Amino acid sequence: MSILLAPEDVAGWRRDWETMMRHYQPGRDVLVTAGLDAVEALSGRPPRRVLDVGGGPGTTADAVLARWPGAQVTVLDVDPVLLALADAALPSGVRTVSADIDSPDWTAFAGDPFDLVLTIMTAHYLPEQRLRDWYAEVHRVLRPDGLLLVADPIPNDAPARATAVRRQRQDSAEDPWADWWRQLAGHPELEPLLRRRATILAGLTSAEFVAPAHWHGEAASRAGFGPAVTLWRDGDHALLALPASGGVP
Repeated sequence: MSILLAPEDVAGWRRDWETMMRHYQPGRDVLVTAGLDAVEALSGRPPRRVLDVGGGPGTTADAVLARWPGAQVTVLDVDPVLLALADAALPSGVRTVSADIDSPDWTAFAGDPFDLVLTIMTAHYLPEQRLRDWYAEVHRVLRPDGLLLVADPIPNDAPARATAVRRQRQDSAEDPWADWWRQLAGHPELEPLLRRRATILAGLTSAEFVAPAHWHGEAASRAGFGPAVTLWRDGDHALLALPASGGVP
């Protein structure tokens, strides 16, 4: 669905999105920089094709393009409002894809092969077995020398569990997530997308599944990835790098 959005509104909403996400993900700016710094160090070259899974309004894609202007970037998300903001702000060469990673069909929409797949604050939406399957699906869309970056609540050593990820760092008196969506609700041009979003979300649930670093390393290894490297950590939040080669096929 194509809609016309005022550039100043889009810029403000995307800026406020990053502010809101920093509330839930400590050190967000540092982790993105650490991830991008590590890509060339681990791969030996800049990535040509990049897939941002759960890329939302494309703010991480901004950082990718600032680092590698020639990269072909695909932003994949299930939320039509966030994808509309990405479409309105990102360069025309960036591809946006509507797909649900809770279904294995997402790979057909994403395409392949990619040099780099990254996902930030998205993995916890999937339940345990589905996340194991997802690792195998990501492995299939990566080049043999590709790299996966996963940033999420990933404690050092704790039982895998379901938890309220989005509310972990939230004071009882505030809800930045709800506040951000309330900003958008008053804009008539977004109403069709917001209605479509409500229909989609009615059929979706978030598993809020949190697993320790060793669980992710084992699940990824079984999918064919090499050993996981922790690139960054702030409390229970971590960024893992997973090379496509070197695991147990």
